[in-house]
Amino acid sequence: MDMELSYFLAQLIGLVCILLAIAGLLRPKFFLSVIRDLNHDSSSIFVAALITMSAGIAIVLAHNVWDGTWRVWITLFGWVILLKGFAYLVAPKQLLHMGRSLYKNETVVRWLFVTVFFIGIYFTYMGFGY
Repeated sequence: MDMELSYFLAQLIGLVCILLAIAGLLRPKFFLSVIRDLNHDSSSIFVAALITMSAGIAIVLAHNVWDGTWRVWITLFGWVILLKGFAYLVAPKQLLHMGRSLYKNETVVRWLFVTVFFIGIYFTYMGFGY
């Protein structure tokens, strides 16, 4: 497996996580409204599912690494988003219900985004600074 792909995917995942987290920390109410609105918009759920599932499949097909190094986290990330996208297709109401219970208030949302931020820092460090 080419290490360049691992570095690229770590950079991509890391930077997306960091930027998403910053946006979420700056605008938590926006993200809460997105979750609430998804419950009433089947088309958006379908599009999100296809995009999420496609990104997961792309990572899993291109980077199915189980060598016990940091690169496994990229593969696991791919599998998680693939399964999440598939779950949106087969059980959208249940997944949205879980999401709504998780995003009950701004404090929980902020902590989730802080977690995403540190995940992004880890991937970015591995992609750029390792």
